[in-house]
Amino acid sequence: MVFTTGGRWLPHCWRFLFLAILLVPSFFYLFALFESYRSTQQLEALKQSSHRKLNFDDESQDGSNNNTYPTVNLVLATLLQDDISWTQNLTIPNLNIIRYVSDRLDAEYHPPVPKKGREALIYHTYMHDFYDNLPDISILIHADENPWHVEDMLNSSMSFVLSHLDLEQVIQMRYFNLRVAWQDACPDWINTTTPANEVDEHKKEEPYMHEAFSENFGTNQVPEILGGPCCSQFAVTRDAVRRHPRSQYKMSMDWLVQTDWTDYIAGRVWEHMWPWLFKGEAIDCAIEWKAYCRMYHICFDAESRDRVTSLEKERKELKKKTQILKELLDPQGGLEARKRMGEIDTIMAAELEKALERGKSEAVRMNLLSDLYTS
Repeated sequence: MVFTTGGRWLPHCWRFLFLAILLVPSFFYLFALFESYRSTQQLEALKQSSHRKLNFDDESQDGSNNNTYPTVNLVLATLLQDDISWTQNLTIPNLNIIRYVSDRLDAEYHPPVPKKGREALIYHTYMHDFYDNLPDISILIHADENPWHVEDMLNSSMSFVLSHLDLEQVIQMRYFNLRVAWQDACPDWINTTTPANEVDEHKKEEPYMHEAFSENFGTNQVPEILGGPCCSQFAVTRDAVRRHPRSQYKMSMDWLVQTDWTDYIAGRVWEHMWPWLFKGEAIDCAIEWKAYCRMYHICFDAESRDRVTSLEKERKELKKKTQILKELLDPQGGLEARKRMGEIDTIMAAELEKALERGKSEAVRMNLLSDLYTS
C-alpha cells in the first residue's frame, strides 16, 4: 500500500503512525469485549457460589448425625474479583455459605449501595435481611483465606480458624471475635473523648468514635473507653443478633449509606462497636491464652506460654532488621535476622502442635470454662 499526500510520498515513520491509528481502536475494542466476557463469567460463577450448603445431609462424613450440630451461616464480605474457592474445603457440619458482593448490585447478595462502609454495611445488611431466618451461629468474615488480621498463633489462616473454632463455646459466649491478640486493641485502645486535632496515625478513626457511637445507638451516654481485638471478623449467635430489633440494623445501614465520612473511617469505627452491639459491653478483651484454649483448643502450659511470648518479641525485633532500607545498609544483618526468624517459625510451629495436642484434653479446657477475662 502506498501512503501519499498531495502527490508526495509520506515519510517512512508516518506509515507506522497510520497503522497505529487503525490498530489501536481495534485493540481497545477487543479488550473491552474480553473484559465484558470475563465479567459475565465472573458473575455466572458468583451466582453459583453465592449461596452454598455444605454437609447438610442427614449423616455427616464421619457418620455422625448433623442434627446434633448447630446450624452455621458463613457470611463473606467480598468484591467480585475475590477468590473464595478455599471455602469449598471447609468441613463444618450444617454450614451454609453466603457471599455478599460489594461492587455488583446484580449479585444475589449485595449491600444497598456499592463499595460503601467496607464490611460493616454488608454485615448490617445481612443481619437485617436474615433477621427472621438466622441460624444458630453466623460467622462474618472477609474474603481472604490468609489475611493479616489472623495472627500467627492461628496459622494466619482463616481455614485453620474455622476448622478449630469450638462452636458450642460460641453459643455459650454468644459473641466471639475471631482474632484474639491484644495488639493495637486491648484493653483501652479507643478513647471516645479524643479531640479532632489529636489524631493518632494508627487509629485515625478515634476522633470520630463519639459521634459514630451516639448516632448508631441513639444515645448521648457514650463509653469513654472502647477495647477489643480487631478486625471485624466474628461469630455471633441468633439470640445476640436479636437482642436488638431489626430496625437497629436498618438504622445502621442507613447511617453507613448516608454518612459523608470516607469509606475507610465509616468502616473502621464499626470495628470498635460490635461488642456493644451484641453484648452491651464497651470492652471485650479475653485473656489471650485462655481464649486460644477455650475457643480453639490451643492450650499452652505456663512454660510454653513464656517461651512463645519470648519468641514472639524476638521475632518482632528481628523483623525490623529485614526492612528494605535496613537490609541495604546491613545486608549481613538482614540475612542473619531472616535465618533466625526461620528458626523461630519452626519452634513456634512445634509449640503450636504441642498446644493442639494438649487441647484435646477436656480436663485441660475445663479449667478455663469459668472466666476468660481474669488472669
